[in-house]
Amino acid sequence: MYAKTKFWQKIEPKIHQTIHKPKATWKAKSLLYATDFKSSDIPQKLQQQTIAAANCIMKGNIAIFDVDYQFTQPISWHTDWRVHHEWKNNYFKGYSFYHKDKTKEYDVKFPWELSRLSFLIPVARAYQLENNEAQLAYIHAILTDWKVNNPIAFAVNWYPMEVSVRTINLIQLREILLEANHTDEVVNLLNEILLLHGIFLWRNVEYTDVRGNHYSANLTALLLLGSVFKEFYSEAKSWYSYAVKRTEKEFHLQFIPDGVNFEKSIPYHRLVVEFYLISFLVMQRAGLKIQENTLKVLKNSCKFTRDVTKPDSLTPIIGDNDSASVFQNDQVPLNNHANMLQLASLFFQDETLNISNEKYHSAYEIFGTKAMENVSSISQDDFASYHYKDGGFVTVKDAQNYFITDVGEVGMNGRGGHGHNDLFSFELMLDNENIIVDAGCYTYTGDLALKTKMKSTAYHNGLQVDDEEIAPMVGNWGISDVAHPFEVSVEHSEEKVIISGKHSGYQRLEDAVMHQRTFQIDKNDFKMICTDVIDCKSTCKITRNLHFSEKIALEIHENIIFIRNSKASSKITVDNATTIRIENYTLSYNYGSKITAKKVVLETEIKGKSSLQFTIEKENN
Repeated sequence: MYAKTKFWQKIEPKIHQTIHKPKATWKAKSLLYATDFKSSDIPQKLQQQTIAAANCIMKGNIAIFDVDYQFTQPISWHTDWRVHHEWKNNYFKGYSFYHKDKTKEYDVKFPWELSRLSFLIPVARAYQLENNEAQLAYIHAILTDWKVNNPIAFAVNWYPMEVSVRTINLIQLREILLEANHTDEVVNLLNEILLLHGIFLWRNVEYTDVRGNHYSANLTALLLLGSVFKEFYSEAKSWYSYAVKRTEKEFHLQFIPDGVNFEKSIPYHRLVVEFYLISFLVMQRAGLKIQENTLKVLKNSCKFTRDVTKPDSLTPIIGDNDSASVFQNDQVPLNNHANMLQLASLFFQDETLNISNEKYHSAYEIFGTKAMENVSSISQDDFASYHYKDGGFVTVKDAQNYFITDVGEVGMNGRGGHGHNDLFSFELMLDNENIIVDAGCYTYTGDLALKTKMKSTAYHNGLQVDDEEIAPMVGNWGISDVAHPFEVSVEHSEEKVIISGKHSGYQRLEDAVMHQRTFQIDKNDFKMICTDVIDCKSTCKITRNLHFSEKIALEIHENIIFIRNSKASSKITVDNATTIRIENYTLSYNYGSKITAKKVVLETEIKGKSSLQFTIEKENN
């Protein structure tokens, strides 16, 4: 209807007139940023970092997924510049991104990420500090060019999730500029762009029977837009009331009570926690009451991020990872979630959530200078284990060593979504060096075959029977809900932690196979023993895969695999019935980036009930 009546073409000039008709610039704020923040109050080191980042960006050096690319103006907003593939401007519902057998590996995620416009935030921060007219002119030029080349609903960048994330970024940009001098013209331009975003999003909310991070992003964007414009543009009142009415209820549908996001992806967990931290903070500042149980679950979700963080301050990449964040301008790698945890520590006034000695720009902006005066962190040096029973994760760690395993269902209420076939897979770090890692998630639409491969059982550190998937995959995103974990237990003693569980994934096979995996981790030396008990009637081929960090060198001597890295050495001792071989695999730490690393494939032929085992330990033990 909107396309046939040319609603979209008609609304742009109307909004332009609405914005420019009043003599005064509309300057109502979203309530996301603190009222007492002054850019001059942040530490000198942070100021210098901000100015340096802005200078690089204005020279065309823009980081996309933590990789620096060089852009010249005018920017081509609809192109995957890596392979020179362009999406022509068409009605947004007419695009299809799932093309097989491509001659070039083009991926719409790259122009989408660029068009999220997060890179303008450091430039605005620098303008706050320096009042350099060139910085303001750069922001104005980029926004103008983006608006001209992306008419509402008629460009590849008008996808509801992208509109939502871009809105959250532009709201932050606007809040910064409202505190700077001589910014009325740019703020007016932002007002126009943001109103168009609200009008589009309101008509394209991603409401489905089971909703995920997209709908959470929609709600956060509508809440912020409504907060800013509800007294200026009448429809914005509906945006605001819709988001306020649904946000808290939706939060409980997407977060398990112990705090784990139901999509079962650690990178997406961070993104969705960011959305709800923003939403509940803005709602509280608007005088709306958030239920105690809601805040309890939100705090649990932040504790989960803290508890799965490795000693090197990075999080494991379990499940899909599109490297998304709406607080990605704090000079930290995308897999470092410490800035989000600092925001959580200030929100809850709980220093145990803060794991960083650094103070982040976003924390100053959102909570103000005074709140940052007493920010402190608490490091974890003691051996500890964390079992998220409902969420399905177990971590064991101390100051230098780390272990995590997925002991939960596939995610998204059994649909898979952003989850992988990684039940009872694990990661292991010894002496601050990654040993066994998750292969990550390189791409979505760029290479559909590789995307499916990287979700598969063989691409994780689990166990495979007769080359079958632990659960069959469905389409481009789904995984069958057949691999249910049960009898999962975590036992603690003074010397060790024992994690054990069974699953039904291979019960569907003609020879119904039962699999139980047990991990034993010793407290003193972090020695890990993995025991697999497999019960089958006929002869089965059992494959266990171990994916290593790219920094690891491997040597096989009979049934021992020697592991060499830059800091220390370790070894894996494998049962004698198993053959061992080394293969290459694709490892991805960020979306769109891949490297080649080594994996070990352990193969064993069994019949009847069998027990297989391997031990990973530091070589000096």
